[in-house]
Amino acid sequence: MKKNRILYFSGIIPFLFLLVILILHLNQTIKADLFYSLFYGFLFSTSNFLLGILSIHFGLEKSDKVFLIVVFGGLVVRLFLMFILIVIAIEFLFVRLNSFIFTTFIFYFYYLIVEIFILNQKKNLIIKTKQ
Repeated sequence: MKKNRILYFSGIIPFLFLLVILILHLNQTIKADLFYSLFYGFLFSTSNFLLGILSIHFGLEKSDKVFLIVVFGGLVVRLFLMFILIVIAIEFLFVRLNSFIFTTFIFYFYYLIVEIFILNQKKNLIIKTKQ
């Protein structure tokens, strides 16, 4: 039950955000550059989150040493990847800087909290099954 709540929690806010900005863009309430700024920020953070979930899933069943290398090493790699994507977006995609950065970091921290909850839940499940 708790697992479903975390998945629901992690999915409902991004879905609503995407739905709202899409509706506002289709109604021409917000300009295209603002829409793409918000969308790219959301997209970069979501891809970072998905890579984090993959690293957690891959490293969780391994030994503690491999787990730490995969999860924390993956965290460093994902941080550099986010930095590179942000620089590319600012230089080449002509996004609105404030909207893009704000959206990217809001969802980055949101997904980071969700990752911590997922990791905590899976670690507790492994501990319970070993007893």
